[in-house]
Amino acid sequence: MQKRHRRVTVRGTEINDVPTKYTMTGLEPCELPVVGTYVDPRILPGFYYRVRPNDRRERLFGGRALRLLSIGCGYAKRLTFEPDSLLNPDNHLWSDSHPDGLGLEPSAVRKGMKFDFCAGETVLGEATVFRDDKPQIEERMERIETPKGFAIQKYIHIDVICHIRLARTGGKTTENDDYLMRVSGLAIVRKEPKSSQSYVVRVENVGFDSQLLLLFAQTHTELTFIPKKH
Repeated sequence: MQKRHRRVTVRGTEINDVPTKYTMTGLEPCELPVVGTYVDPRILPGFYYRVRPNDRRERLFGGRALRLLSIGCGYAKRLTFEPDSLLNPDNHLWSDSHPDGLGLEPSAVRKGMKFDFCAGETVLGEATVFRDDKPQIEERMERIETPKGFAIQKYIHIDVICHIRLARTGGKTTENDDYLMRVSGLAIVRKEPKSSQSYVVRVENVGFDSQLLLLFAQTHTELTFIPKKH
C-alpha cells in the first residue's frame, strides 16, 4: 500500500512574523514544522525535541531528544539545543538551513526515566523506561497563570517500553517481580515561569500491553505514573 504523505502549509502571519508561506510534504504526524522563517509556535525552549530534516529519514544529533535552549529572532531563526560540551556548544541549527524544512518531534518520556506507578494513593510498583523510539504526539498546550507568571503545560501521548517491577506487600520489590512491558499514556509536561527546564508532572491513563492490565482494571482505579524523586 502506498504511503500517503502529510502535507502542511504554514504562514508567517500566523505567528506575527514576516508574511511568508511554505508548504511541506512528508512530515510525520508527530512532527512540528520548521521551515524558512517559520517556527511552529508549539516549539518552545525548555522542552525536549528530536529533529529530522524533511528530506531524509535520519534524525540529527544522533537521533537523541535534546532540550531546546533558545529560539533566535530575525529572518532565519537560530535554534540552540543543550550542548554536549560547554567548550564546544555546537548543537544548533537555523530555521532555513534545510530547504525542505525540519520536523521536530516532542519528547516527554525518555530512556532511563524512573516512575512509581500508582492506583490512587497505592504504589503498585516501579517503572524504568527501556526504549523510547515510538512517536510521542503533542495533543495540546495550555498557558496557566500563576503568581509568578504563566506556566506552560503540554499534554503528550507516549508509547514506550518499560521495565516494570511490581511491589509486594509492604511496598518492597524483588527481581522476581520484574517484567518488560509496552506502556502507553498521556504525559503532562510543565515548565514553570522563568524556568529553563520542563519536567514530567505525571503520566495519566496508563495502559499496559499485558494481561496484568486486566488484573489492575478489576481491582484498581486509573493507573498513573509519578516521577520518582531523586
